[in-house]
This record gives sequence, structure tokens and C-alpha cells, in this order.
Amino acid sequence: MKRILKYLPIILIFLFSLTLRVWKLRDYPAGLNADEAAIGYNAYSLIKTGKDEFGHSWPINFQSFNDFKPGFYFYLVLPWVAILGLNEWAVRLPSALLGSLTVLIVYFLVREIFRKEEKRDLLAVVTSLLLAMNPWHLHFSRGGWESNTAVFFIILGIYLFFVSLKKPRYFTLCVLNLALSMFTYHSARVISPLLGFGLLLLYWKKILRKENCRSLILSGVVGGILGLRLFVSMTGSAGMSRFSGVGIFADQGPFWRVNELRGQHSNLNSIFPKLLHNRYSEYGIQFLDNYLRHFSGNFLFISGDEIQRNKVPEIGQLLLIEIPFFLLGIYFLINKKPGEWKIVFWWLMVAPVASALTFQSPHAIRSLNMVIPLVILTGFGLWNVLVWIQNQTKVIAILLNCSIVILFLWNFGFYLHQYYVHYPQTYPAAWEYGFRDLVNYVVENQDKYEEIYVTNKYDQPYISFAFYLQYPPSKFQKEANLTPRDQYGFSTVENFGQYRFGPVDMRSFCKERKTMVVGTPSEISDSGTILKRIYFKDGKTEAFRIVEN
Repeated sequence: MKRILKYLPIILIFLFSLTLRVWKLRDYPAGLNADEAAIGYNAYSLIKTGKDEFGHSWPINFQSFNDFKPGFYFYLVLPWVAILGLNEWAVRLPSALLGSLTVLIVYFLVREIFRKEEKRDLLAVVTSLLLAMNPWHLHFSRGGWESNTAVFFIILGIYLFFVSLKKPRYFTLCVLNLALSMFTYHSARVISPLLGFGLLLLYWKKILRKENCRSLILSGVVGGILGLRLFVSMTGSAGMSRFSGVGIFADQGPFWRVNELRGQHSNLNSIFPKLLHNRYSEYGIQFLDNYLRHFSGNFLFISGDEIQRNKVPEIGQLLLIEIPFFLLGIYFLINKKPGEWKIVFWWLMVAPVASALTFQSPHAIRSLNMVIPLVILTGFGLWNVLVWIQNQTKVIAILLNCSIVILFLWNFGFYLHQYYVHYPQTYPAAWEYGFRDLVNYVVENQDKYEEIYVTNKYDQPYISFAFYLQYPPSKFQKEANLTPRDQYGFSTVENFGQYRFGPVDMRSFCKERKTMVVGTPSEISDSGTILKRIYFKDGKTEAFRIVEN
């Protein structure tokens, strides 16, 4: 009974976090984005044919939009598609469950990191509750995001490392989980090795003890096999294509900046301009700028990511009320140096590195693992405040505790209000809402037409159609062809079956073919007969207009 009571707070927090992550999961976020649809449809294709959408048998990296997504989350989704069918629940539920489990693991990780603290259980409870309510983590737990799954494996790997210092047999599980994170998301292929290097640097004496020898050998074998397989996949075209599209060198801005700066010298070909102004220094400056942007107050506490799909209006990555506790957490951690405090700062330092290597920064998806050290620091600051409050008079303690609770509830309530009420209306197209209704209408009427032509204004419409149509993968594999890559390294499918995808120009359609045309309000005017209007979540803003030629 005592054991149950001891863990009752974290059990309740886990149930709370699970509720936050699964409630109305099908409808919020409003719509299913193209990446989620690709994950679901490829899992469906594997179930039906043993191949992905383009005919590759059980791949490690899925070709998808020619961005070759790491495939582990696809395989996690597969059994849910088999059980629940091809729908939003099947794609999102694994992420929601793993996000909730991450809240549970952070409880045990904090107990390990601060195991010498007298009231570490309270600290662990406070930190896990902060993660359960964290906008950054909650946002990406509610979508079919590979990055959220990678964070789960990373934090589980770090926790198992500290367990393995006492029980060496867990070393292998630590290595396995860090490796799985790298098979799940691109950024983890940078972050997990850096975290592993930090652990080795900080704890090499404990790791290399004689009694750990057998476990280390087994861990080395497992890590070597998985690492070799990962290296092979990363060095091929599949592994390099993603970085070539979104990597920092895909941005030509620093290159042109070098030419501009050299041109301001009287002799641009002399050694001095070349030493001062070269692509290495300019891209280095760009990387540093990208890196530091992840620590800006605007990104963390005010407005968050610039990409609409990755943000909630008027909300940062963390709650505004957490600012003082985050700053106090840094102060107390440096001042007290409790337990394994160094790993928290190491994690915070390396967390944005992968994101900073791309030209879109700060980027909430690629730096998602950053949320763990941030929450630990905030939790440590809040815990110290709560311990201090306990030493005050009863009346003052009650007033201060009530004030903190009220402020957190207000701030978190404001976030939930923004997420469920204003997010779908402020950024209506962020999640490609409307495709489910559109496809339902098309299915009911498609027999009347020779072709269905759909606008490509919204990301990758072909995969949304394949998903909601549950188009037979065996047919799709024969009919679909990817276009050449665009400047960002992405490709698309322009047609399969009777469906065509591209920009809508009503003057270009053949009059001899009866065609259903689906476009946006900017592409199809009100002057003609509109067969159907599809609206965004707000019920007022039009997403699609449907006409016939």
C-alpha cells in the first residue's frame, strides 16, 4: 500500500498527460498534414503489399516525397493501422502514447540525476508535471511526428544509462534506445551521438570498471551492428538527400554574401579578402546565429516557431509563467551543483545543434529534444522555490503556493484556449484541413467524370487523396511517378488513376473531357457555378471550390 501511495502522484500525472494527448486526437490538430498522411499510407501499403508506396520492400528509409524519412515510426504506426484502419487515430496514437510515456520516464530520470537530494521525489513530480503541461511537448505529441518518438527513445536511453551505472546489464538497452532514435528521425542522428559522447566524457571512469566488461562488449556489438547499418543508409542517396535539401549549405545567402563583401575591396582577388570573407566563415556565422536563436526569449516564451504548423498563436515553446523558474533553475544548478547536474547543461548545449545545421532556424521540430533539459531546469527552479516556501509562516506559504498554482493554471488554460479555439481559425491551412470532406465528396461524384483535377496549393495533395481514398497500394505503385526534385530536395506525384494534381487554370482544361476541378478561392472565381464549397475548421473560410469544366 505504501508503494502505491508513493507512486500515486506520478500515476495521476501520467493519466493527466495521456488525457491531454489523446482527447479529440482525430480532430485536433485540425486536419492531417502531408507527412502524417505519408506515414499512414506507407504503413497501409506495407500491410497490403509488403512494400512502400513506390514499391520498396520493407525499407529503412521511406522515399515518400524524395526526402527519405527514417522509417521506425512508420513501423510503429503499422499495427495501429491494422487494428484501427487507415485514419487519423492510427497515425497519431503511437506518438501520443510515447509522449505520455516520456512524461513518466522524465520522473525516473530526474530521480536518478538528483538522487542525493532529500526531496527528490517532489522534484521529480514537479518536473514531470511541467512536461505534461508543456506546450512544446504537448503540441508534437498530438501529431504523427517522428521527432516526438525520437525524443522518447533518447530520454529512455539516457535514463537506462544511469541505471546501468549500478546494473551494467542495462548498458545494451541504453545503446539500443539511442540507436533506435537515430532510425526514427534525422536530427537524432546528430543529437544521440553527441549525448553519448557527453556521457562517455563525464562518466568514463564508472563506465570502464572491470565488472562492466561483459556488458560493454555486448553493447559494443549491438551498437556496431546498428551503427554500421545506419552508416550505410546515411551515406547513400537516401541518407544524403534530406540534408542537401534543408541543410545549411542549401541556403545560398552566405555564398552571395561572400561575393558581396569581397567586391567591396579594391582588390578582391588578394589574399586578405579571401582570408576574411570565405564560405567557411560565413556558413560558420550562419550556424552560430541559427544555434543562438534557439535560446531567444521570443522563441522560447513569446511567439515560438515561425512555421504555422509548429506553433500556437501567441504562445511560445514554454509557458510564460516559467521564465522566473527557468532562470532560477540555472542559478541553483550552477550554485549547488547537485547530483549529475553536468549532463543537464551538456544536453541543453547540444540539443539545438542538428536544427542549427539547417537553414530554417529556430525550428521547433528538429530541436524538440531541447524540451527535456529546459523542463528539468525549470522544474529544479520551481522545486527550490517550493522548498523555500515551506519554511515560511503558514499563511504566507498558503498564499504563495496558491498564487503559483493560479498563475500556472491561468497560463496553461490560456494555452489550451488558444490551441482548441484560435489555432484552427488563425492558421486554418496549417494542417491541410478539408481533404477528408473533399475526398468524401469526390468519391460520391467521381463516376460522372473522366478526370478529377486537384489544386496543389496545399503541400502534397496526392498523398492526402491516397490516404483518404485508401487507394489500393498495388495499383498506386504501378501508376505513381515522382517528379524531379525542387530546390529544397522534394518531389511530388502529379497523377494516379483518374486524379491529376497541379496549379488550376480554368482556361487550360480540355473542353472535350468532362473534368471535376478542385481549386482554391484564388484559383476559381465566384462567376461560374460552384458545385461544392469545402470550408476550413472555422466553417467560414473556404478551403476548396469544386466546379466542372
